Amino acid sequence: MSAQYIVSLSTHLLQLSFGWPTIAVDTHIDRVSNRTKFAMGKNVVEVEKKLEKVVPAEFKVDVHHWLILHGRYTCTARKPKCGSCLIEDLCEFKEKTE
Repeated sequence: MSAQYIVSLSTHLLQLSFGWPTIAVDTHIDRVSNRTKFAMGKNVVEVEKKLEKVVPAEFKVDVHHWLILHGRYTCTARKPKCGSCLIEDLCEFKEKTE
């Protein structure tokens, strides 16, 4: 188990168990954050730190779930559904699909 995975899991547990306004970054959040250039980083720890800075406090608990769902169903790894993406006009991902 990698250290990055343990950090992400711990952050997620704090959020779910205690309602702490943290953003646990997983594969989906990392992909969406880097593709959109919303919070770019070389690893999940960097992305998490940047998201913590740019996401307003009132959205920190919910943004985790929003980004995961967006990464799972719209901004998928192999064939993103850019044509049905609500933020396509804001996204800077160069290899957009239909």
